[in-house]
Amino acid sequence: MLRKIIILAAIFLLLTSLIIFCPVVTQWDRSLIMFVQNHLSFLPLWIPMLPDCILYSIMILIPIAGFGIFFIKNRLWKDLILFSSVPLVTFLLNCILKSLVHRARPPLEYQITSIHPDSFSYVSSHSLVTICLWGMVIFYLNKYCTNRVLKIVVISVSTLWILFVGLSRVWLGVHNPTDVIGAYVLGLTLINIYLNIRLKLPD
Repeated sequence: MLRKIIILAAIFLLLTSLIIFCPVVTQWDRSLIMFVQNHLSFLPLWIPMLPDCILYSIMILIPIAGFGIFFIKNRLWKDLILFSSVPLVTFLLNCILKSLVHRARPPLEYQITSIHPDSFSYVSSHSLVTICLWGMVIFYLNKYCTNRVLKIVVISVSTLWILFVGLSRVWLGVHNPTDVIGAYVLGLTLINIYLNIRLKLPD
């Protein structure tokens, strides 16, 4: 587990360094944004806008409320604290990273909608929170859920939601693809740190 955390952290640091010191990465990002937008232009705009409406908040509240009730009912206080801390930890870490890296968002001409024109870009907060929260959902489902059908359905929905949120950021032009990739790599690192902590806690 520790080895995996180190490898993921090293990949994240390498990607961050490339973004800061290699302008060509940003040029590739612009090309990828145009590619995604051109190939998805036939779809209505409300689709990529979904993670910027109330649905995003709902997709945070549902797992927190659902697992919160389950943890309280079964007196799993350590799991309750660990799981409930995910949104706060990811939000704070994202704020720190954005203030350190200072990466500008894609130019306005790439943005289908100017949702966050004045904030920094790296990493994508939507993508980071989503992969961490729903990644933990997948872990706890595998640990506690005995209903095979429910497990398959929720894990499938979780995976699709994680991927869709990242895609929507690029589709709208409010994030570079590497902002999303960085969020996913950092998210996987955080998930493994959480799981390492969880495995060391007594049941």
